[in-house]
Amino acid sequence: MQGKSTANGEGADPVVRIRGVEKSFGATRVLAGVDLDVHRGQVVTIIGPSGSGKTTLLRCINLLEVYDAGSITIDGVEVGYHGEGAARRPRSERELAPIRAETGMVFQMFYLFPHLTALQNVMLGLTKVRKMTKAAATEAASGWLARVGLGDRMHHLPAQLSGGQQQRVGIARAVAMAPKVLLLDEITSALDPSLVGEVLAVVRSLAEEGRTMILVTHEMAFARQVSDRVVRMEGGLIAAQGTPAEMGI
Repeated sequence: MQGKSTANGEGADPVVRIRGVEKSFGATRVLAGVDLDVHRGQVVTIIGPSGSGKTTLLRCINLLEVYDAGSITIDGVEVGYHGEGAARRPRSERELAPIRAETGMVFQMFYLFPHLTALQNVMLGLTKVRKMTKAAATEAASGWLARVGLGDRMHHLPAQLSGGQQQRVGIARAVAMAPKVLLLDEITSALDPSLVGEVLAVVRSLAEEGRTMILVTHEMAFARQVSDRVVRMEGGLIAAQGTPAEMGI
């Protein structure tokens, strides 16, 4: 598969709309005014050197990092703030919870709860955030674990799983929440090279289903296969973007 079809709603309003986003850590400016649209069903891959702002941008989309200026909306809802101009105020944690639930994030490290089984890790957000019954959450979580090839490992603790299996639990946990956009941050960087393929195969199948995803990766062959658009960041800005072929990957 050499790149995806781009017949995915380019003319409609974007699911994720980023305008003029800035973020600094102390005196270090990490994001210097980023603009980006991601439409429903698109896979957008962000590439660039270390320190260019890729991970920070991803973390701002679901407000794991609070952006200092600009706007990020998901389906028209401002993520980090409410009000405009002088009336603009950060959202409370209570306001953020349902907005964050619209973004599923898979991290470099797995961040599974070590005392919970794979099934319980996936069920947790379904019962606590989506307010599903235990029976419904069990059905949904077990279905997604089977989907990522872990139907026979769902009652195992994280310590009993390989790194690749733990990352697949992380993917199942994120997708089970039915987010509007899936964020994937260097999800293979902590894995042994022999385990990378099994994780990328899961993500490839999600891309083929038309799920909206923003991913940061150094796996250029993978980016070429799954991406509708590739965005290159340098110095906290988007330096270039285009199809994988246009970007020469």
